[in-house]
Amino acid sequence: MRHALLLLFPVLAAACATPGYDYQARMAPTFPQAAEYRDVLVGEFRGPAGYVAEEEFAAMLDQIVIDGEYWFTDPYGEPAGTYQGRVDIDSWEAETRFERKKRCVEYDGLFDCERRAVVETECREETVEVVVTAELIDHRTGRLVLRQEQLGGASRESCADIAEYPYNGEDLGVWGEPRYSSYDPYNAPIGMVEDATIEAVHRFRNDIAPYYQTMRAEIMTEGLTPEAQNDPRFAAAVKATKDGNFLGACAQWDELGREWTQSPSILHNLGACAEARGDMATAQMRYARAAELAQAIPLLEDKKAKSIFTALERVSGRRMDDQLINSILHPEESAPES
Repeated sequence: MRHALLLLFPVLAAACATPGYDYQARMAPTFPQAAEYRDVLVGEFRGPAGYVAEEEFAAMLDQIVIDGEYWFTDPYGEPAGTYQGRVDIDSWEAETRFERKKRCVEYDGLFDCERRAVVETECREETVEVVVTAELIDHRTGRLVLRQEQLGGASRESCADIAEYPYNGEDLGVWGEPRYSSYDPYNAPIGMVEDATIEAVHRFRNDIAPYYQTMRAEIMTEGLTPEAQNDPRFAAAVKATKDGNFLGACAQWDELGREWTQSPSILHNLGACAEARGDMATAQMRYARAAELAQAIPLLEDKKAKSIFTALERVSGRRMDDQLINSILHPEESAPES
């Protein structure tokens, strides 16, 4: 039953989600100034497992691709910048718990259990957490461009049988209180430190270079104006969206838009179609016009128009991100004319 519920949950979540059109968007890195440094070197990462951080950081840079191009290029001559940093072990802790299970402890033959007993097991789970600090240094000036920290963790578990006795009605499963222990971090197992460092380094990915993210251009399912709400084509377009028929739904919104030019919800949904196609300029124009019309509707509740203003803000951000990425990938196209 539990597994059935787990399988059902994603279906229910999808059914409850606001209908719209999913698309892949290019996002600017957390530190936009880092995007200007494409020809970089990876320098020294100090501390335990620093050598792992160096290798993983360099490998990560080599794998980043945007618009079919490798984002980081091999520096010819002097590089623009250098990534360096350090690894610090934050903690090394353990949890010890005890379990009782009834199982076969003696067999007469294959699948032929001779004797069952209660077996007590001691399980110990160790956890190591590290903090990796990365810095981008401008090669020409030595200026610190950015400094960022990321956490990483690793765990391992080992169990050993500690007692065996006949079953006398004892409660099975976990028994007693778990024991918690903390140890000197710098005596932590090096293998766990290395694994935690790898996890932390991979978390720098979106900090230093553009990345792709699945976005959803949501539609409005309520007409807001009587003309749109009472037009059966509006409900049909909403249903087509829910069914995943992007082309059919957008064709219907386009037809409605030609007839109900003053409907903020229809204009918003036309903006969602343009956004999903990647035409952010048209999407922004339509969202802005929808916002203007919504503000002119008397007594319209703020929450009913909230999605319009959210969409306008989202697309404005997408246009800024695209402008930044295009200016770096294609500087000749974005350079001002002389």
